[in-house]
Amino acid sequence: MIERLAILLLALVSVISASVPGSANAQELFSIPDLGIQYVPPTGILDGTSPSGKEARKHALANSRIVLILDMASHERDTAPNWRQLWIFLRPRAALANLSESAADAKMNTVLAGPRSTAVGSPHGVVLAGHNFVVSEFQQSEPPLLKHAKLYTTSCKGQLVTLVFVSNSAERLSEMEDSLKSLKFSAP
Repeated sequence: MIERLAILLLALVSVISASVPGSANAQELFSIPDLGIQYVPPTGILDGTSPSGKEARKHALANSRIVLILDMASHERDTAPNWRQLWIFLRPRAALANLSESAADAKMNTVLAGPRSTAVGSPHGVVLAGHNFVVSEFQQSEPPLLKHAKLYTTSCKGQLVTLVFVSNSAERLSEMEDSLKSLKFSAP
């Protein structure tokens, strides 16, 4: 009897956790249908994307400017040691048509990192899910904190797609990057 009650309670907690919008435990699939991109964000962060950002996801090919399509953060204040954030941005590749593919990707990373950030090393290339990405690392001093950021940009169907990982801890940033293993692109 107690065993059945425990199983029932566990099942109920699982259903409630999975059905709560923005639940930090939910492993929800994020997708950009126009671009054929699917991705499972890291656990422990909550979706705070605006309604217009969510709508922009559905019509990615129609974007004519830089658009934030996913905004997720941990529940702690951004001054907490374990705080972390994930953003995904889109920008038409045509906006940087005068630059090579890798130069456009690196430019997008620098623009999104902002003027107060300091580059750590040089941008470098990496292949994820069969796509070439330019990876840039930045730091920003906000005493007593040192914020760490890694930006991954690729071009897909005429759009620059950038995943931005930010954390107050280099270790937590590395953990967030593990989520990139879930990234998938459908065939063109």
